[in-house]
Order: sequence, then structure tokens, then C-alpha cells
Amino acid sequence: MDEPVEASGGKNEGHGFAHGVIIYLVALLLTLPMFLLVHPHVPGLILPVGNGWRLDTLITFALILGAFIVLVKRFQLAVYTVLVVGVGCLTITGMTGGYGFREVYRDYASFMRSIRDNTEMSPLMMKDIGPFQNADVLRSRIDYNSPAVRSFAVRSATLWFTEVPVREDEYTLVQAFSVFKVINSSWTYVSDVKDGEYFASASESANLLAGDCDDHAILMAACIKAIGGEVRLVRTTGHIYPELKIGDGSAMKRAAHLVREELFPDIARHATVYYHTDEYGDRWINLDYTRHYPGGEVMDETIKGILDL
Repeated sequence: MDEPVEASGGKNEGHGFAHGVIIYLVALLLTLPMFLLVHPHVPGLILPVGNGWRLDTLITFALILGAFIVLVKRFQLAVYTVLVVGVGCLTITGMTGGYGFREVYRDYASFMRSIRDNTEMSPLMMKDIGPFQNADVLRSRIDYNSPAVRSFAVRSATLWFTEVPVREDEYTLVQAFSVFKVINSSWTYVSDVKDGEYFASASESANLLAGDCDDHAILMAACIKAIGGEVRLVRTTGHIYPELKIGDGSAMKRAAHLVREELFPDIARHATVYYHTDEYGDRWINLDYTRHYPGGEVMDETIKGILDL
């Protein structure tokens, strides 16, 4: 009499296990898109271990998954009914040449890419705007036609990202990002003389890779111009940084994808790429020496002036 009971119990256990697996798979399927939507807005929490563990990623994913597990368990019939009806409809429409599983995968992948390429416009908070202080001096120091600057710019432009597959019209953009990486990974901050202001020329800083913020901005601007890019200088309260012209909204989205997924994934995969928009609708991202990837959040948004070059 005992054996049938044990067999029945084994069947129930097997059924319960399979049911549990289905619940977790459905919850996981719902968690993935929700996680990608929520995570960019979660404050970073990085443990100082190795290259830094993103504890915020683990916590956010676990909380969303747990919530969906509870939701699926509580409303199993409704969730399963919707899934069965949806699968049936997709099967029929796919067999008749309409919207099927292939199209679902295509749209889902496109959706994932679009919400991962996170960008945010920074408002141009300009106060007491007037003539750009020392504009003529700065322009004279941006000696991008100098052979020394051109040589340094070309070497820097071709040091990184040469194996990344990009379109022909993106060569200059990617090369500008390579210049950014070369300069910012080696730049050492050195103050000007006490109670004085010194503007080093780009040809001078190309040899030193050291100086203050205006020296860095001059060198970066000269190198970008030397390889065909468009750049400008932004002066804020006590700071100057260069900005690279990206283009319209579509170009900005593509640039953000390159920064986050192809060129700087180790440090920018989950980061926001910030930009300014000018009066013509073109996007500009900063190349500040204080940031580890193009388009990082700017130090000071109280902008005093913009110098077009």
C-alpha cells in the first residue's frame, strides 16, 4: 500500500518542480526589459574590489526579479492565458507571412539597444554671457597647423579603436575618441604660476601632456581640428573644457552606442552620455580631462561663454 503513495508523491514533486521552473522563466523574461529601463536611473554603488563591482546592478536585478516572481505566482492563470494567446496569435500570423516570432525578436533587440543607449541633454545654463575672456590668446595657442601637433594628433587618432567596425563617415568621430583616450589617460594637472595665467600652445603641451584645464582644452581642440573634427571651448566659472560636435539626434544616438558598447564598455556601459544642443539642433559632448569617457557629466554648468573655433 505504501508504494503507490510514494509514486504519486514523486509525480507531484516532478510536476511542482516543472511548474516552478516555468514561473521563474516567465519572471526572468519580464525582468530583462524592466531592468534595462530602471537601472540607468539607480544611483551607482561600486565596491572597491578589483575593477569595481557594480553592487547596484545586482541589487536592482534581484529586486525586479523577486517582484515579478511574486506577481506571476499570484496571477498565474492570467499570465499564462496571455502567454498562450500571444504565442498562438504569433504562430498563426507568422505562418501566414505576417508579424511572427522573427519580427518579435527583431523589435525586441531594437528596443533593447534603444533603451541602453542612454543620453541626457544638459541645459545650457548661461549666466552673465559676454565676450569670451582671452579668446584671441586661446585661438593663437590652438596651433593645429603645426607639424608637431599634426603628428601628435595623427599618432593619437590611430592608436586606439582601429579594429572597431564603423562606417566610413564615422572615422573622424572614432579617431577623435582615440585622441581623447590618449590625452586623458596621460594628462597630469599642473597649476599655473601663482597669481598669474599661462596659456601653453598645443605644440608645447603635446610634448608635456601636463598643465591646467585651459592647457588641456587647447591641446584637445587643436588635435581634434588637426584630424578634421569640429570642436569648441566652453568657459564656466573657473573652468574651461572642450566640446566635440556630434551632429543631429540620430548621430548622437549612434555616438552614445559607440561610447558605451564599443569603445569604452568597461567604464561607460551603464553610464549616461551627456550633451549640449546648440541653436541649430546639433549635439556637442564634452572631452573634459576630468572624465574617463567622452560625454561624461560636466563639472560646472554655470556657463560664461562659448568659443567657436
